[in-house]
Amino acid sequence: MILTSEQRAETYVASGVWSNVTLVELLRRTAAVAPETIAFEDVGVGAVPGLSATYSFAGAEKRINGLAAFFAAVGLRPDMVLGIHLPPCADAAIILFAALKAGLVVAPLPIYWTKSEIEAAIEAASIKAMVTASEIESEPSGELVRDVAADTFAIRFVFAVGDGQPDGLIDLSEVLADLDALGEPPEVTRRGEAADHIALLSMARTPDDELLIVPYSHNQLMAIATGHLLEAGIVAPETIVSTMHPASLASVAGSIVTALMSGGRVAFHHGTSLAGLAEAVESVGADRIVLPEVMVAPLAAQLDRPLAFSAVGVGLGLAPAPAARTVDLLTLGGLCLIPRARDADGGSVALPAGAAHMGGLSAAPILFEARVKAKAGARGRKADGGELLLGGALIPDAPWPEPQSGRRSALLGVTSDGFLRTGLAAEEREGRLTITGTLDETIGIAGITVSPKRLDALFSRHPSVEDAAVFPIEAGPVGHRLGLAVVPRSGERPSLTDLLIWLEGEEAGKLDRPAALVSVPEIPRNADGTVRREALFLAAVA
Repeated sequence: MILTSEQRAETYVASGVWSNVTLVELLRRTAAVAPETIAFEDVGVGAVPGLSATYSFAGAEKRINGLAAFFAAVGLRPDMVLGIHLPPCADAAIILFAALKAGLVVAPLPIYWTKSEIEAAIEAASIKAMVTASEIESEPSGELVRDVAADTFAIRFVFAVGDGQPDGLIDLSEVLADLDALGEPPEVTRRGEAADHIALLSMARTPDDELLIVPYSHNQLMAIATGHLLEAGIVAPETIVSTMHPASLASVAGSIVTALMSGGRVAFHHGTSLAGLAEAVESVGADRIVLPEVMVAPLAAQLDRPLAFSAVGVGLGLAPAPAARTVDLLTLGGLCLIPRARDADGGSVALPAGAAHMGGLSAAPILFEARVKAKAGARGRKADGGELLLGGALIPDAPWPEPQSGRRSALLGVTSDGFLRTGLAAEEREGRLTITGTLDETIGIAGITVSPKRLDALFSRHPSVEDAAVFPIEAGPVGHRLGLAVVPRSGERPSLTDLLIWLEGEEAGKLDRPAALVSVPEIPRNADGTVRREALFLAAVA
């Protein structure tokens, strides 16, 4: 499926930023140069029982080809979507490339999502098959995804990896036990250039917490990796440790494709502690680690040697980082992935107003372009700031089609000339763009933006609550936690435990769960009715 207009694609190809090379072809070319070197490996304690592997490029290609043949044999056709519900692991990389080899589109399903959140993603992204694990961190993920599939007519197959799988799942280890019997991978016939077709669906949220599907082509993913190589100054093969969801934009473009383009390898780690992460980095001899920005400074303090960091963050209030060798992978609310090297002091570097050229050279091709759509001020005057718009070779430029069920979902906002509407407020200052926040009120929890208005309404529905409002609580390296203030109904005294139990029945997401509760006589509000959340925080810590 090609979503980018033919005119824009021709412009990007002519500039040299896009090509006819798919991710699968990139892997094949890297494997041809050094077939016996390591491509993907697991490092540290795994989250899935019985799942730990190391694959050379030749070994990875053999498994990818066999699995691609299997996907085609069971009836998964090109442009169908495969959901990947796995922690960071080498087998996930094999599954991802096998899906792409078969012409499928991959979509990450975060492992902390609830049943209702997964079901919403299935409908919004038109997912037809899923891959999960027998269990993840002792949680019965296999049973969860199996039950989701049982309740969702659209799902045709649920594949799984790991020991101790529940009934009803297709064990991929059994499928791959006899690779020779699987036959040759399918020859996928494509309209136009294969590299222009969608390869990955990223998951984001609107300010109102609606799920937003963001499609990326092979060429857009390759452009992100090219920018990463340039901003990070990667000129030799690197061992990159990835802690991100294996099918996420940060892991695919920021880790896997970046490593392949440099001739390096990827080590996957499912981190549960800083000490364990530091040990994993040392054991594999990592050159670089891709991880959430809030973890960069704490991890650097644990290490005895300098390490290059690629810090994944939303681009609002970037966390401190070591002075050298840090690159921000800006998701800007989960919509994109823009690599930006930090300055010599470790400070963040604002986006340029206008075109950003490869390597910072004005004669080089343009990777992306940023502009501000000014909002009208009093009597038609333009205000100093407005909405940040992004365009160019590494920016998604078209929405994913709406579900065939007819149920409307959030659609990616794109202007007629292909510029992405980010929903972020920005101001231009001396040729640079400063992001001042979101156009609508949001709170960042664990790197994800959530809508406080939606949560206010959710908690106000509790039978013991008259009024409610959430507020952010600073939580050190993990970002914010969620605080909740309630006005109890007469004679009621709701506790945090009561609310958490009630949330289970409401099928709330894990990020919706408050870490602290405070009872107040009234919710403080401004004259326009907006909640004074800072006042609630001060009341909680008083």
